Amino acid sequence: MAGIGYAAMMSTTPVNSKYPVFGVPVNHYIKAVNSQSGPTFVSTSTRGGKGFSGTGGQTTPTIEVNTDELVAIHILNEDHQKHNFNIDQFNVHTKDLDYFGSQSITFVADKSGRFSYYDSLHPKMNGTIVVGQ
Repeated sequence: MAGIGYAAMMSTTPVNSKYPVFGVPVNHYIKAVNSQSGPTFVSTSTRGGKGFSGTGGQTTPTIEVNTDELVAIHILNEDHQKHNFNIDQFNVHTKDLDYFGSQSITFVADKSGRFSYYDSLHPKMNGTIVVGQ
């Protein structure tokens, strides 16, 4: 029983916190895709809570969140090359995702400002997260 409780507690602990956070995160869905200009990040619709629905979306989206907000970023790799997603200031680092691999990371946006997100395997894949205002 203790193992189940520990696993449940750790699943609610954001990557940049030592303690669990009980709340509903703001969800952002991002795909890694291959476009005519090379690999890029694309945002996807979150209407109806379906997540990775539809095609299109904003290329290299600017992610906007409020300070101290609980944020969940859901990454899906739709490219045949491996990709990852990183925001150093919030300790957000996915594993290298294979084709159709996915990973969700939750963090607390506890610093205000403009920060970069990027794919360490493809340095031209980068964008901005804006926290606060």
